[in-house]
Amino acid sequence: MKGFRALYRLQFRAGMDFDRAAALAPYLAKLGVSHLYASPLFQARSRSTHGYDVTDHGRIDESLGGMDGFLRLSAALRQAGLGLVLDIVPNHMAASPENPWWRDVLRHGRHSRFAGHFDIDWQAPKLLLPILGQTFASALAAREFTLGRDPDGLSWRYFDHSVPIDPRTWALVLSPEEIALPASDPAAMPETFAAWAADAGNAERLDAALEAASENTALLQDLHAAQPWRLAYWRAARDASTYRRFFELSDLVGVRVEEPGVFDDVHRLLFELLEDGHVQGLRIDHIDGLADPAWYLSRLAAEAPGSPPIWVEKILGPDEILPADWRVCGTTGYDFVHSVAALMIDPAAETVIGRAYDSFIGIAADPVAMLREAKRRMLTWNLAAELDGVTELAVSAAREDSRACDWGRDTLRRAVVALATAMPVYRSYLRGTEAPSLEDAARLARVGQDAAGEAELEDPAAVGDLLRLILTAPSPAAVRLRLRFQQTTGALMAKAMEDTLFYRYGRLLAANEVGGDPALLGMTEKVFFEALSRRAAGQPQAVNATATHDTKRGEDARLRIAAIADAPEAWRAAVDAWEAMLQPGEPEPEMRWHFYQALLGAWDPDDAALADRLVAYMIKAAREAKVRTSWTHINSSYEGVLRGFVRRALGEGSAFPADFARRAEPFLAAGARKSLVQLALKLTLPGIPDIYQGTEWADLSLVDPDNRRPVDFAARIAALETSSASGQSFNDRKLLLMRQLLGLRRELPELFAGGGWTRLEPISVAGARLFGFLRSHGSTAIAVLCELSFTDRVKGYRPAFALPQHRRAFRITRAVAGESVQYDGTTLAPVELFARWPV
Repeated sequence: MKGFRALYRLQFRAGMDFDRAAALAPYLAKLGVSHLYASPLFQARSRSTHGYDVTDHGRIDESLGGMDGFLRLSAALRQAGLGLVLDIVPNHMAASPENPWWRDVLRHGRHSRFAGHFDIDWQAPKLLLPILGQTFASALAAREFTLGRDPDGLSWRYFDHSVPIDPRTWALVLSPEEIALPASDPAAMPETFAAWAADAGNAERLDAALEAASENTALLQDLHAAQPWRLAYWRAARDASTYRRFFELSDLVGVRVEEPGVFDDVHRLLFELLEDGHVQGLRIDHIDGLADPAWYLSRLAAEAPGSPPIWVEKILGPDEILPADWRVCGTTGYDFVHSVAALMIDPAAETVIGRAYDSFIGIAADPVAMLREAKRRMLTWNLAAELDGVTELAVSAAREDSRACDWGRDTLRRAVVALATAMPVYRSYLRGTEAPSLEDAARLARVGQDAAGEAELEDPAAVGDLLRLILTAPSPAAVRLRLRFQQTTGALMAKAMEDTLFYRYGRLLAANEVGGDPALLGMTEKVFFEALSRRAAGQPQAVNATATHDTKRGEDARLRIAAIADAPEAWRAAVDAWEAMLQPGEPEPEMRWHFYQALLGAWDPDDAALADRLVAYMIKAAREAKVRTSWTHINSSYEGVLRGFVRRALGEGSAFPADFARRAEPFLAAGARKSLVQLALKLTLPGIPDIYQGTEWADLSLVDPDNRRPVDFAARIAALETSSASGQSFNDRKLLLMRQLLGLRRELPELFAGGGWTRLEPISVAGARLFGFLRSHGSTAIAVLCELSFTDRVKGYRPAFALPQHRRAFRITRAVAGESVQYDGTTLAPVELFARWPV
């Protein structure tokens, strides 16, 4: 881990390629980071905006500059003294003919040499391809299908889709007497087809035959029936998928990276890049999707050249820790995002905020019950195919068990739903026939007790038998059941919590963040210290993130909303005034409460696109909530109401924007101070800080794709050249503090890499919320003193922090932020009540 001081996350694509990134290397070095932290760089689907839809692990993405461009980037980073941390995606790939492995599977079905690379149910009669806009029969009648040819053979065309046709069925279209196809076995025919079709005579006869066949619906129907795949209406994916999807996305297919040969194929080029010194660290995307994360991480750590540090994208639940057998440095930081945001929310305000929210929406909302309902609905509807697969495995495992064999399919299905719904975390980590860990055994025992009380169960005893099968049964069917059950509960929690409850329950949106729980509002300073101490003990080199490409709102937008907890009565009064001004009958109160908070987070009167951004955000929020509209059942009328509400509120001639700016000012000011504290904590607490692209300045973004907009790096480079303590704007202050603290990390690497930390007890706080700590290594220490709440009720106090006995004999050499600090031998006291700086 030597040399890893700070990461700078860069989203490639959407205008960011290798040469643009290479040009940024001097700026990043001057800013003070040690490593560029790149989104996936392997070949992805055409027009990919993110790179997580990989099509070829053996190529660097050509749209970014290919291998030559990557090598130029690597050289530029090396010249600037920077390393590279690479985001890799072992769980899934694009289910696209652009993917050569998937294309071969489409061409040859179960006979493909890559049939075992993907998590496909080959017991199903056909590989389902849910890509049609209507049923197959309707599309056939509408003559939406044609036949064509690609360089490797015949293909079935449907608008911009081109699906390979099995060579063993080409003769249904092309009469051997009329057209002599390349003489070869079916497996080799695609390789000889290009040369054969290059003959002008062959090509002319072939194209004429394909054109004629495209007009013959009976022939098309027979040809379709002979393929290893079946085209289907896109809605069929919900309950008929024949392969493991990434969440509910049918255009991403699960990879069986737990198979040794597949592991080798996925990582071959990556290991070459590590061996050649182009990559120094790895981020593992969606570790919970893998069948056996511990096996994968163990092999990766053992075989990756240079033993690079490894971080995993893992969402930890309350009181959950990383499994002890994972050979990683820690998580990518969602637990840090949540903890810091919770610290910035005054927990004493929970009751007042809760009452204001409940009275506004007209019901006493219960987020715990809402999450249960969201999980049940998600599993039985959106993830019905996954539920069916787990149920089938449960039936097979039960048949092999004398104590469970009496349970029928419906009873076991209900038991699966009850257990999955009761899981309080994303998943357990049971492995093959090994005994469960103490943590998993205890957690699943509680889950079983909770699930047995489910009202929809035919017989609660079935839950106990199913849980025993999942936990300890040694049969092959039970092993397959436990692995797939765990992969399913992870997807279920993500979809029900992050992509449903976060948009249904909007009490305080600052709490609705990846890694958090809307039911838990705020965190005391003591609990925060204890949580970060546990994290530092188990993950001393975990990533400290405050914004990512997947967070629900920008790091500064989030803390503006958190500031509502400093003055909840004033916020409710402001909302009442806005309601009286706008007099909206629609949309429903929940969405209006949501809108006012989202607007507070994103508010920028100089942003000409603000209304458009809020419209897009509110439509996405409503679709994710799945109450009045959704991605699969769009309610155009309701969405028109949402658009109209936002446009009227923010449109030209409306009095609302000026009034909003006036009433929101105290929250904007408090949010800005909280943001500076958040930045200081990220850069000084144990862990490796991660700076998301562009967040050197105010990050007022909303959920993706808003948080992936291009960054004006030219302006930031110019600002870095001129930044000084005299800057008065928030952007100036944030950039200055970031640069100073990154400089401190460079100056004191041992302290930040391995130094301990001790909480400083605040004294004479008079109702204020303060947090302070020491980081120390040898004879060097830094003190970080923070103000957390900004309300009228705490004015006039004298903040001070008591020093521990063993740290009272030292001298202060400088203050990085703030004017000065008084030291009397036992206490530290910021002068002038944190007048200019809250840290």
